[in-house]
Amino acid sequence: MNDKKPALTLKKIPSGIEGFDDITNGGLPLQRATLLMGGPGSGKTVLALQILVSAATDSGTPGIFVAFEENARRVSANGKAFGWDMVELEKKRVFFLDARMRSDVVKAGAFDLTGLLAALAEVVKEMGAKLIVFDAIDVLLSLLDNPAAECRELYRLQESCQGYCGEHPQIGR
Repeated sequence: MNDKKPALTLKKIPSGIEGFDDITNGGLPLQRATLLMGGPGSGKTVLALQILVSAATDSGTPGIFVAFEENARRVSANGKAFGWDMVELEKKRVFFLDARMRSDVVKAGAFDLTGLLAALAEVVKEMGAKLIVFDAIDVLLSLLDNPAAECRELYRLQESCQGYCGEHPQIGR
């Protein structure tokens, strides 16, 4: 008699990146956030953008790229260097949200993600986005005063995005 329980199968969305889907057994997990970590210049932004572009191109899955550090227009322009038709993708399936903090803005008092989440909810609703990339979220979190506040806002961000996007993942780096 075999007492082993059958392994649970985790539903995934293909990344569209040759080899990546093989080593991850199918891509990114649905209903989960995926965190990309690495040093400066290691390719986190490019990898996240490629996953977003592949989803939009291969399966028509719309997505949003939220840029906290680099100018969103520059990220889109970098996509052209890979041969991606960013102009066409931005018409229907990929939206770039520039969420960088302006250098002349001074943070005073409590800070949270309420405004960003409201703006994001509107874009998700308007375009039916299923994927959200948060690029350089550590820059945003540095505005918070303590690790507990950072964790609280990260959980809030994930819960909100799961509500917006249903069973599709969010990618943070």
